[in-house]
Amino acid sequence: MKTINNSLLVLADDDPDDCELFQESITALNVNVKTIIFEGGVQLMDYLKDENAELPDILFLDLNMPLKNGFECLKEIRTNVRLKDICVIIFSTSFNPADVNKSYQLGANAYIQKPFSHEEMKKILKNTLDTDWNDPCSALDSHNFVIQA
Repeated sequence: MKTINNSLLVLADDDPDDCELFQESITALNVNVKTIIFEGGVQLMDYLKDENAELPDILFLDLNMPLKNGFECLKEIRTNVRLKDICVIIFSTSFNPADVNKSYQLGANAYIQKPFSHEEMKKILKNTLDTDWNDPCSALDSHNFVIQA
């Protein structure tokens, strides 16, 4: 993804406050992207498994969601031929090293601890959107991309 213009960003998160902060921050960045927000893993996977659904350029995935958590979603995504190349960024309040390691073992492109302020969220999203996740020579090495708020 060399340019973020006309990109589709998807967030799967069951916390309405976090979803609102995410959407407000994207809007404040004034970037030409589409966003879709799902309130949980079940809804996300139903959308992604729809053959007619537009696949996201970047998927921001919370870990702690009821019914189907982020680890379960990530495992399904990475084992599905159609979905396996989606850029998945774990976006969680947890900064437990076990969660970070498990996320990378399951194939996450990055792990970001959710920030609590609008300014921190804008900075993290701008850095994330400025990264070319398909370019191994990008400014950020995605396998070591762990941001703690």
